[in-house]
Amino acid sequence: MMLTAALALALAAAPDTSHARPPDAAQDAPAVTVHRQPALPTVALRLSIQADDPPGYAGAGHLFQHLLLPTLEDQVARVGGRVQAIRGSDAIVYTVVGPASELDYLAGILRSTLRAPATPAPGMLAALGALSGERAAERETAPQYVRAALRARLFPADLPAAGTDEAAARLASAPLDEVWSEIYRPDRVSIVAVGDVQLDAVRRAFRSLPPPASRGPAFLPEDTVPSFEADTPQATRGWIGSAWAATDADPAALSVTARLLRSYLRRRMTRSSVDVEHWWTHHGQALALVVATPDSLVPAARRTVDGALTTLAGNVDADAVRDAAASVRRDLLFLSRSPERMAELIGEFADRGAGGDGVQQFYAELGEVTEDDVRRVLESLGAADPAKVYVPPQRIPAAQRR
Repeated sequence: MMLTAALALALAAAPDTSHARPPDAAQDAPAVTVHRQPALPTVALRLSIQADDPPGYAGAGHLFQHLLLPTLEDQVARVGGRVQAIRGSDAIVYTVVGPASELDYLAGILRSTLRAPATPAPGMLAALGALSGERAAERETAPQYVRAALRARLFPADLPAAGTDEAAARLASAPLDEVWSEIYRPDRVSIVAVGDVQLDAVRRAFRSLPPPASRGPAFLPEDTVPSFEADTPQATRGWIGSAWAATDADPAALSVTARLLRSYLRRRMTRSSVDVEHWWTHHGQALALVVATPDSLVPAARRTVDGALTTLAGNVDADAVRDAAASVRRDLLFLSRSPERMAELIGEFADRGAGGDGVQQFYAELGEVTEDDVRRVLESLGAADPAKVYVPPQRIPAAQRR
């Protein structure tokens, strides 16, 4: 109970959180957010670069992560820490967790990620192979396939983090420093620190970042958006996906709407697996519904999904909205239970342009969502046709069942 109360206070008020650039800072200074948690002598440092991959080089940011990660892991392990590299839709992200007394050392490791690897880079073949495996994995199983296909239809500019086969062929021989120059600028860098550290100390640790490069690739071809039409993963159940673009929706109201829809459909579709998700990046927002159902229930499940927004609108009341908002807030508290996860939450909101206090504002706004707000979201979503994906269950021939 004490932990939950502390986390609620941190998200709702965050009295120990400091952020933003100093007024006299240079334009290329990184944004720094520090949430001080002195109870444990550790720090989670998260560095993100807000960037899309250059045209024609989809997957470049994640390729750099694969090239750098083995060295980063070795360096961080020397002080008993750990490192994580994530390529999201909004940013290239590195997070290190280690002793707070090693702040300068850990910051130096993160600063090293802001320089391009040498060309030809050691480990290039292994890195390209890892990206190829990730691209295949996104299409091999029904859950990943449905979500990826829906995203591709709603946000065609949001190419897969692992890139495309055509882009990988270009990256294999491209000058990596020129590709990196299209991604990196100091003003795109954001730093989040959670732990037993002070804002001034973190700023000093990141006061010197590499300058931007003066030139990029001479040729920037167009990326080919991957098509999912020819792919059909095997599945033992029917997979049904629907997603509605919601770029102009209020984020808090959309999150509450997604939670309401998930709760309602799970009560109604007890023999099916139901997920309803709020997708939110700088490419836009969407409400995505993914259902897995037994073969015999597919027709009924597809009808239920098609009418999901209309049926929810007839079952919304103030108590349900309040309970859904409380459920989303509890999830935020659970996700922020460790310095590493708190840093990721703060950073995710900062990367999509909400600022260092974005997660705190969002937490507060969830408690203000009303029944009318949810109905406005449902009305807006229902005004447009959703993107749809269906993966039929695999039918085993009778001869093979014997």
